[in-house]
Amino acid sequence: MNNYKKTILNFTLLRLILSTTLILTHGLLFSCFVELPGHPRQIPLIRNLHYINQINPSLNLFTYPMSDPVRFNWNLFPSTKLEANEMLTPLGCMYTPLGAEALVTSGEVIKCSLCSNIINPFIKVDRENRMWWCPFCSKMSFFPETFELHEKGASDGAVPTEIRPSSHNTVDYILPIDISAKDQQFVVAYVIDTYQHTDTIEQREFDTLKNAIADSMALLPKDTLVLMVTFNDTVEVHIQEKTNVVAFLPELLFLDNYDFSKLFTDQKLIQEVFSKLDIDRTLAPSPDMSSLLKSGIIAPNLKSLQDYVKTLRPKLTHSFKPARATGLAVFLTTLLLSNSFTGLIGKVNLFCSGPATSNPGRIVEESATMRSHHDVANFNAPHFISAAKFYQTMSFVSCGYLLNDAYTAVYTSSGKVVNYAVSDSSPKFSFDIYTGSLDQVGVYEMKSLASGSSGSIVLTDGFQSTRFKENLNVNTSSILEEKHNCKFTVTTSTGIKVMKAICAGTELQSSYQSEKLSALHHAKISDMITRFDLSMKKRNFTNQWYLGNLNDLDTIAVYFEMETVNSSSMLDEISGAKEVYIQFQTKFYDLESANTILRVTTVKRPTTLSVLAANKVRLSNNTYKLVNTRSSIVKEKALLESFDYKAWMVLFTRLLINKIDTTIGYESFEEVVNDVDSALIRLTRFFGGLKIDTRSSSNPYDNLKLIYSISESFKELPALSYSLRRNPQLIRIFNSSPDETAYYHHMFNKCETDTSCVMIHPNFYKLESTGLLEKLSLDVTSLDTQAGDDSFFVLDSIFNVIIYYRYSDSKHKIPLHNSNNDELIYRKVRDPKLTSVLETVKTQLIDGRNIIPNIVLTQSGHSQARFLLARLYPVLDKPEEEASQQTSWWSFFAKLNSNHALMTDDVSVNKYYDELLDKVQNYKIGTNY
Repeated sequence: MNNYKKTILNFTLLRLILSTTLILTHGLLFSCFVELPGHPRQIPLIRNLHYINQINPSLNLFTYPMSDPVRFNWNLFPSTKLEANEMLTPLGCMYTPLGAEALVTSGEVIKCSLCSNIINPFIKVDRENRMWWCPFCSKMSFFPETFELHEKGASDGAVPTEIRPSSHNTVDYILPIDISAKDQQFVVAYVIDTYQHTDTIEQREFDTLKNAIADSMALLPKDTLVLMVTFNDTVEVHIQEKTNVVAFLPELLFLDNYDFSKLFTDQKLIQEVFSKLDIDRTLAPSPDMSSLLKSGIIAPNLKSLQDYVKTLRPKLTHSFKPARATGLAVFLTTLLLSNSFTGLIGKVNLFCSGPATSNPGRIVEESATMRSHHDVANFNAPHFISAAKFYQTMSFVSCGYLLNDAYTAVYTSSGKVVNYAVSDSSPKFSFDIYTGSLDQVGVYEMKSLASGSSGSIVLTDGFQSTRFKENLNVNTSSILEEKHNCKFTVTTSTGIKVMKAICAGTELQSSYQSEKLSALHHAKISDMITRFDLSMKKRNFTNQWYLGNLNDLDTIAVYFEMETVNSSSMLDEISGAKEVYIQFQTKFYDLESANTILRVTTVKRPTTLSVLAANKVRLSNNTYKLVNTRSSIVKEKALLESFDYKAWMVLFTRLLINKIDTTIGYESFEEVVNDVDSALIRLTRFFGGLKIDTRSSSNPYDNLKLIYSISESFKELPALSYSLRRNPQLIRIFNSSPDETAYYHHMFNKCETDTSCVMIHPNFYKLESTGLLEKLSLDVTSLDTQAGDDSFFVLDSIFNVIIYYRYSDSKHKIPLHNSNNDELIYRKVRDPKLTSVLETVKTQLIDGRNIIPNIVLTQSGHSQARFLLARLYPVLDKPEEEASQQTSWWSFFAKLNSNHALMTDDVSVNKYYDELLDKVQNYKIGTNY
């Protein structure tokens, strides 16, 4: 049989198969084809929405501005368990406390008499009785006599600020002096590692550190108090006015085989510390009465103090792991600040040039190599658990917990921090950790110091790094702009509970701990354990967190549990929740205005019941049917349009890395990758967001198939998921050191949604001749340029900005060092072309960010080009793949019965989309990928 006859026969058979299939399925969708960005082929999805064209295309109930400080993964909340399960992750939101435009008032904070939620724009007013209806508990409460109630129909300007609708329904209450924390004083502690290796004498490493610290002191706000502690094998507390030091030697403080967990409860030992410093262990009611200030241990930030810092001398060492008492230095600093005076707020700047090698808080033995992820996972890091617990305890103390309470919460199996109250006036301070070392210093163990108090982590190869000084100056100069001593509270209405928050903060007792509200604790706070939680981990069920200091972009991931029914048929329009209300309360101290402010953001969101109720059908017997064909279709479309893929991806990623970080010995990273793949498959399967793409064609094959495209809300998910599963900073952490992982995860848990998405999926640009950056596809083929063209490419992952120079002639090469280009980039640039590139990157990408990135300059054939190539999508796995793109529709039929394993490591994006196609096509309920 010749080829022509074979073709005719194949065509006839295929047409017969398709026609028969379409008849048997009664018009149901046989194949849905979806165009994905960056991938020319169409991916089939089965959704069986043959009637979707009946939906009103103008329906758009749940559109919110992308600048909204509250971004939910689903803006339409589920009413049934099936809907909640199909959403894969708990209902959650990304909330940026300082991201909202707030109305300001100095009026009284009016609370509901039953649930204590604060008055808001969603209340209902009973003017005749001067009462208001609370949307959270439906209780009626009286307005205070001093509250000036507006007339009905008054203009927006006449409505009281507390209940006036605004773009984000956010109000700032400037609290009166009588209930604000009085005599609050800001203190900055400098804890300085004075070791200097003999190999760096010529580089004057320690001199650079001293000068950077002195310069940062000059940027401190007026009236800031300073505490100075230095350490090497000894810890020295500096009595600044007397230019004297009090030394503490670890071997003198502790006996052999001393149980360092008892350090926090050994009252005799603690009293000896205060006696040696000749101060009282009494929490003074004001700074002026503090013995630390009187003795000169804490002193005003004067020019003489900055000069004094420059007189510090290093301790030279030939060892890269000399006896270093980092843990003792942090403990003494924490002990002094927590026993200073009420109202203290502050910051501890910890500078480390190497790991702690002496107890307490030892990270590694002096003769041992630093632990790796593999060592921690296989319990071959003997000091990891003890060191992590030690620094976790001090983190709790920095949040205001008493020393003994913090010890009980960390070192006992039943202890929880939420069992203990924290006074509003107790001393509180955050930790900023700065490292200047080629090797790790133990940030992985010390991470809780920063993550528990919303501090910062800055990793550099040495204190001569320009990025170190820039970060130190930015963190110091932003003290006035940041908000301090922040307490964050989330409350909800009936139908929804607070589950947990993932952020740079520490749990506090819930707001329902009082006798009046104790009955609401279990009704408003979920104790549900999800697949992202560890069953053996102690859980602090609460709705309040201490956040230390906040900047404008710090963002909290809050997760909720919806009270749902088993199916839509069980929904009751009367008793079900058509909408839910959530209130975010952030109380903080504004150092610049010296005011304590309570910021209240109240949001209202619809549930799927509200969509069903709006589209119910009246039957002939005058009853109503809630769930019908139209209401189901409209509900499903509303769900699709309510999906925020960026918020969902960031909330999902925080859950994954939180599971990694809270599991000692976690090494099941393939399971994490599978979670990413499974989530994408299930979301695409259940919420395709499909619509008919009608087309006319003379091709009989096109006339036999229905062409669909994916919803705008979902089309970016495959690219984000692909980047997440191969991300070396967040998921594939065995490509990073433990210290780097601690840094990446800590910063990710602080960042707002859009920035976090760039951390997951970097932006790739080409520098145009106009000086602008043109965004490119994140594909290695994007490096292909016209012959003879010298081009600069930029990869921005927030943490790193990689500048890649592709030259056409080796004569045009930049004289780069093999491994360190910091000097070239910042100090020795002589090439005007390169100077222009650096200025463009700075002005268009870096300026205005809270995270100062590490800049990597590389070029064709350079060793550091691997940092760029590792993040770009790899080339096609096999030559056949390129050919298969031309026959993708045929390959779909060939793959229908494929049972090969899910995506292997680092497959090309084409391969990944191919396998996604297959898994979605063959998905069955209960399947685990």
